[in-house]
Amino acid sequence: MIRIKDIADHVGVSTTTVSNVLHGKEQRVSPKTRRKIEAAIKEMGYIPSMGAIMLAKEHSGIIGVILFDKGSRNEPTLTDPYYGCLVGYLEQYIKEKKHYMLMLTVSNVEEIIHQAKAWNLDGLIACNLQPGVISHLYTLYQKPLVSLDAYLENRESYINIATDDFDGGYQIGKHLAAMGHRNILMVSDNDQNVDHERWLGLRKGLEEAEIPVSEQQHLIVSNIYGERLVQYKRYEELFRKQTAVFFSSDYYALEACSILREMGFRIPEQVSLAGFDDLFCSGLMMPKLTTIRQDIEQKARMTVDALFGLMSGNGSERREWVLPVELIKRESVRRIGK
Repeated sequence: MIRIKDIADHVGVSTTTVSNVLHGKEQRVSPKTRRKIEAAIKEMGYIPSMGAIMLAKEHSGIIGVILFDKGSRNEPTLTDPYYGCLVGYLEQYIKEKKHYMLMLTVSNVEEIIHQAKAWNLDGLIACNLQPGVISHLYTLYQKPLVSLDAYLENRESYINIATDDFDGGYQIGKHLAAMGHRNILMVSDNDQNVDHERWLGLRKGLEEAEIPVSEQQHLIVSNIYGERLVQYKRYEELFRKQTAVFFSSDYYALEACSILREMGFRIPEQVSLAGFDDLFCSGLMMPKLTTIRQDIEQKARMTVDALFGLMSGNGSERREWVLPVELIKRESVRRIGK
């Protein structure tokens, strides 16, 4: 294995000089010597230790991306393809900034702080954390932090990148009403933050169409697949009374499409389905899924740009960006009546 000393002996310089080049302290080395060292590194196939580089620098070059750990009984967060897509884009744009991404699935603020200090993270991106967790984290964490899809009371104190969830639900409500639907159910695994805003938007869209809405039209299911499967079968009669069902995510809509078909439902002839996200696979199912498109790539890019703006001290004074959404009409919602 090639060592720094081997490179130093080959070029005829000290190990300190080689170390300065490797660790970016090139101002201490003449251009001519630096070129010789770089050529020797390439020629001899030296691979530097990332741990040694991190220890030698003031900054680690690592950005932490936090996903909340729901606990051992629950499905891993990344089973939802939305998060897989989001994390993929975050990693892409972090890499473009010459940094590395460390994904952290954690269950409490103290663990986040412990991991951030242990890895000497340059900054944090917090995805879909509860308001209380985010507020506590902002209080304790002393480095740049940007949140994604947080619903905070004091929004001016934090940088948050969000999707217009209310308008997405509203557009779905207006569309289903325009397609003649009157018996409409929303399904999600909670009634907080993102999902709550989508429910409120759906309600407004339906109420403007003079369609009565009650809390019984918002069905809260388990976030564990096996338990959801049991619940869908238990609520079969409820589903049969609906002409359309809006799911809080494409993931749940795609899953339910399969389950409902196994239960004997014809889609969209008996019940129309709609989702939220416009994942790539949503255009592949049969019938193709009507959904709300959010630009996940743009959200990731803006989040990374906001974080690096904070890290450089040249960030925008703006505290929140709410990205628009778009209704994507496909075959999973059919027109009924006239």
